[in-house]
Amino acid sequence: MFGDKQTGAYLLKFGWFTIKRHVLVKGKSSPDDPALQDYWKKREEAKAKTLTPSSRKLAQQQKHRCPVCGESLYNGESIHRHHLKPKAQGGKDTYSNLVLVHQCCHQQLHSTKTVE
Repeated sequence: MFGDKQTGAYLLKFGWFTIKRHVLVKGKSSPDDPALQDYWKKREEAKAKTLTPSSRKLAQQQKHRCPVCGESLYNGESIHRHHLKPKAQGGKDTYSNLVLVHQCCHQQLHSTKTVE
């Protein structure tokens, strides 16, 4: 193993990792086909594996959709945690007070001002 004895840092070996193959979309499969709803749902849920366990739970509660735009959370845009009740107003870091949103949607939520 190649590493630094003083810091304990070392290079990782490729053999330590399992190979995860990319799963191709089947033939003429379309997300619009109602008969293939389960197929597309499983593909969406597989993308959640890269999230932390707490974010995975939030995504599952939201059915893997952004509550602002209604699109899939996994469209390539970064995902942010949004507090429904801001921490400055006493909001907590609980599942009931958190949602996952796209970065653009998160900016949109914080840019809207209420007129009184």
